[in-house]
Amino acid sequence: DLRTIEIIQYDHVSARRLALTPDVCRGLEKRYIAFDTETTGLDPESDRIVEFGAVLFESGVPADFFQCYINPGVSISEEVSVLNHISNEILQTAPSEAVAYRKFLDFIGDAANSGTIICGHVVAFDLSFLCRRMDELGLTGRFRFIDTRQLAVRIPELEHHSLGAVAQHFGIPHEMAHHAREDALTSGRILWRILGK
Repeated sequence: DLRTIEIIQYDHVSARRLALTPDVCRGLEKRYIAFDTETTGLDPESDRIVEFGAVLFESGVPADFFQCYINPGVSISEEVSVLNHISNEILQTAPSEAVAYRKFLDFIGDAANSGTIICGHVVAFDLSFLCRRMDELGLTGRFRFIDTRQLAVRIPELEHHSLGAVAQHFGIPHEMAHHAREDALTSGRILWRILGK
């Protein structure tokens, strides 16, 4: 279950879930990167990322944004396209995986080398796709992550733990679901509220 997985491990790429220790909290209070993807399906072994979205937070404030469509070399089904609003026409003119993944790594900087912590809602899902494909592309990375869904489960008054439900609980606007950058922005704002800020 990607909601509870602690470590994602490939030959040259890994991601490790962090506990919300005092040291981790101090790091998050300075900066973190909220991350989300849209994919062709739900299986990291056979499906591909078609959109990256990331937001750099500094002292809880969105400071920089990244969004990139990706041409994965495979088509996206009509069913998935309806959900994430990404068509094969959009992907035809998007950068290749090799180019898009390097752009993403440029944006996240030291987060790919056990530096800045990455957060997201069920972010192990997104990182499992990212790590697998990076490894296949010959890229390296060591990520550390915090899952806002896992933290939200501990809030007693919350019955549902979807991104939209948690955002609503905190009064955070979330109008463009299934757009990677907007979902990343929402999860980043949720983390700041969970930190008690």
